[in-house]
Amino acid sequence: MKKNLFLVVLSLIFFVNAQAQYDNYLRISGDMGFIVNSERNKKLGMGGNISWLTTDNLLSLNKNNFISLGVKAHNNPYGDGKFISSIMNEKDDAFNYLLPFVGYRITQRGVENGFFIEPRIGVAIGPSYTAFTFAPLAGYAYNEFDFSLYCDMGFGNEQGPIRKKQFYNIGFSIAYNIKL
Repeated sequence: MKKNLFLVVLSLIFFVNAQAQYDNYLRISGDMGFIVNSERNKKLGMGGNISWLTTDNLLSLNKNNFISLGVKAHNNPYGDGKFISSIMNEKDDAFNYLLPFVGYRITQRGVENGFFIEPRIGVAIGPSYTAFTFAPLAGYAYNEFDFSLYCDMGFGNEQGPIRKKQFYNIGFSIAYNIKL
């Protein structure tokens, strides 16, 4: 009985120490940007993303670097399109995409404070097209908020709603990081 109790206590101590090595965050952001290479009239697009950041204990073993998994949605209306009514409708009035991605965040001092860069890759999925996407993010974090610039670059095989095979969405993002 004492041996089993000892093993349970020892297992709990190891489990707690192992969990302490990981910092997990939920990042929720609002994004504003322009599709700079659109053949359509250029209006401000809006969207956001939700992502999970976890300490990198696989690649660099650096507690200041994080692996991220997330999904981003963006809506850029043109012509008579409006922000809400043009989301995934049958009319040809907006450039919409959903972007599931994986990234790697390199920070100075963790997620809460300091400069960071986060190269991300994924696949942009729209109503009538798909594109491989490279979407770097760079910015500054301060007290769980981060302020960043992004550039979503999509490279597809078919012509999208902006009348190009590629798209370049450049913008600004404000996010809140929730420690889990």
